[in-house]
Amino acid sequence: MTVIQAVATVISVLVIPWLVQLIKTNTMSGVAARWTALIVSIVAGVVTGFVGGVPANPGDWVTCILAVVGGIQIAYSAFKAVGVTNAWLDALVNVGNVGQPKHADVINR
Repeated sequence: MTVIQAVATVISVLVIPWLVQLIKTNTMSGVAARWTALIVSIVAGVVTGFVGGVPANPGDWVTCILAVVGGIQIAYSAFKAVGVTNAWLDALVNVGNVGQPKHADVINR
């Protein structure tokens, strides 16, 4: 893994949990959210592999992909441990819904 790939991995690991939370909807099940996160992580790993040029061998590809996937899992767990996912990341889902009634409010009317 090159230095530029390592930097791209660190940036990806810190940004992707936020992006996955933006993609996630209230109607998405936990299993669908996990698969979405995994697919986005793998795609980010492939993109990270291309950052330093096309990896020369399969081992370099695996290193890039697993570094991003594993790093994202660690970052998400760290974010969750300090409450970031419960408050900040979940608030991102409602960024476009400010002032709109929630689903439960509409049903109760």
